[in-house]
Amino acid sequence: MKISYEWLQSFFEDGALPSAEEIAQQLIFHAYEVEGVAEVNGTAVLDVDVLPNRAADSLSHRGIAHEVSALLNIPMKRDPLREHIELVPTTETVRVTLDPDASCTYYIAAHITGVKVGESPDWLKERLEAIGQKSINNIVDASNYVQFELGRPTHVFDAQKFAGERPCVGTRLAKEGETITLLGGEEVTLPEKATLIIDANADIPVAVGGIKGGAHAEVDEHTTDILIETANFNPKQTRLTAQAMKLRTDASTRFENNMADELAHYGVHALVQLILDIAGGELQGYAYDGALDTQQPTVAVTAARTSKLLGVSINESTMKDIFGRLGFAYERKDDTFHVTAPFERRDIRIAEDVIEEVGRVYGYNNIESAPMPPLQQSPQVHKKYAYAERIREALTGAGYSEVHLYSLRDSGDITLRNALASDKDHLRSNLADGVRDALDKNEKHIPLLGLYDAVRIFEIGNVFPKSGESTHAAVGVRVAGAKKKSERTKDELLAAKKILEETLGITLPEPDGEVLEFSLDDVLDSVPDVDTYPDASRVQEGVAYQPPSQYPFVLRDIAVWVPEGTEPQEVLVTVEKHGDALLVRADLFDTFTKDGRTSYAFHLVFQSRHETLTDGKVGDIMAAIEQDIANKNGWEVR
Repeated sequence: MKISYEWLQSFFEDGALPSAEEIAQQLIFHAYEVEGVAEVNGTAVLDVDVLPNRAADSLSHRGIAHEVSALLNIPMKRDPLREHIELVPTTETVRVTLDPDASCTYYIAAHITGVKVGESPDWLKERLEAIGQKSINNIVDASNYVQFELGRPTHVFDAQKFAGERPCVGTRLAKEGETITLLGGEEVTLPEKATLIIDANADIPVAVGGIKGGAHAEVDEHTTDILIETANFNPKQTRLTAQAMKLRTDASTRFENNMADELAHYGVHALVQLILDIAGGELQGYAYDGALDTQQPTVAVTAARTSKLLGVSINESTMKDIFGRLGFAYERKDDTFHVTAPFERRDIRIAEDVIEEVGRVYGYNNIESAPMPPLQQSPQVHKKYAYAERIREALTGAGYSEVHLYSLRDSGDITLRNALASDKDHLRSNLADGVRDALDKNEKHIPLLGLYDAVRIFEIGNVFPKSGESTHAAVGVRVAGAKKKSERTKDELLAAKKILEETLGITLPEPDGEVLEFSLDDVLDSVPDVDTYPDASRVQEGVAYQPPSQYPFVLRDIAVWVPEGTEPQEVLVTVEKHGDALLVRADLFDTFTKDGRTSYAFHLVFQSRHETLTDGKVGDIMAAIEQDIANKNGWEVR
């Protein structure tokens, strides 16, 4: 979430906060990841990555301000969630009715008449634009502002677009095949069990609950009477609906993370006051239906338990200080604290939750590292894992490379309900199909890989046939540029099969074309038990990973006559001098001696990390190599 430093400062006395960069560091070490700090329209903006466990209270400027207050021990000048509010008066000018089966437990509507829709004041536009929100009009902007101020989504309808003399807002589940036109004009088909907000007098959907408003009762420049809504929706149902619609919004992100029910009152009250201030009008009152769930558990925790779990001595005085900074209420009975978190902290449920809060505010960096105690007993060897490691050792020792391929494919026994892509809409039912695809792809890069005779790969991974998930192993071979390919492939796979049979001590099935596949789970009962894992210390010194270039390679061959006794490395020195960084491979593939001279033939592979190489550029390099060779006594390009 984008957090405006200027907006954040409004919760504190002037000059109380350190720099945005210092705040970012405190958040990183004690609370959330901060992706960066950037300047937008003259103010610093922090990009804070709030994880789901804190989304209920921290997806807002107030939430981050409260966190900063606790971590830096700086009191807040204003805290909207600690102010006393009253939603008065009630009104009969609007009615609310909830369907108990529609996953909406509480709904509140505020009715304001006589508003004037227009441009927002500069301060409001600047704050929204700083966090990437486009200004629309004062009514819509006010609703967005409250969402990013308090973390509570609200929505505003044009009351005069509801049917009947008295607007009636209701809820129900979507009907089969029902559609709605959303704000922005897109018409969508609603998924089953989507919660709808409806004009109950006409049974017309006006919004998808917790996700996005509809165009039917949209506020426009002619609007004078408005209904402000906020409601409590089932988090799981909201998430499922958003996923089915492929529509993730700022509102759905908050609703699906189980916001506190009480936020409904603070959100609607804040929006009413803001609209009256910037758009005028008269509040007719509030209408309700449903009930709030205001229960907050009390958690018992002791300083001794806290110290043991964190690995550092935490005294009761420190715990009291941290509870006060976090706004946690507590009662102390004997040596036990009975702690109740503020209503917006829906994540505090067990003692370990409270201990985690103490630890992070205290500072994990203040906890000294200590070695783990020795194990009292050695864990039992995991048989399948041990044999998977043995298979890896055997095949890599025979020149095979391990691949890790997608579990999602375009075909299989199990179809995904919400696929990431059309070619990844099934769980794989075997490894062979993926291994064959990998052989196809790697064959094109044989020169770059230096594998001039064949591609040899294997995979160990889970498959998902109808019979159930299991672990398979598959070996694949693609022979390149050779006669009798099928015979060579069969010979290679039979050799791999023999290696595996010697490793496992069993007989394996015959290869199918270019692939040999078998179920590791099925053979476990047939192989001997093991009491140790293979030695995993196979680190190769001086090897570092470098990502591959995204640009195509260019292949050239060169053959050179040199005086007998000349080493091939001497030729390579000349080649590499001119190829420089563009020469990524140089492989000797042919050698013969005749009449006192030796011929060396090399495959040369050129590739740039920055551009596509042209024939002209590679030709210039080859010309320079050939000229240098011609200048050497007794050397000649064949």
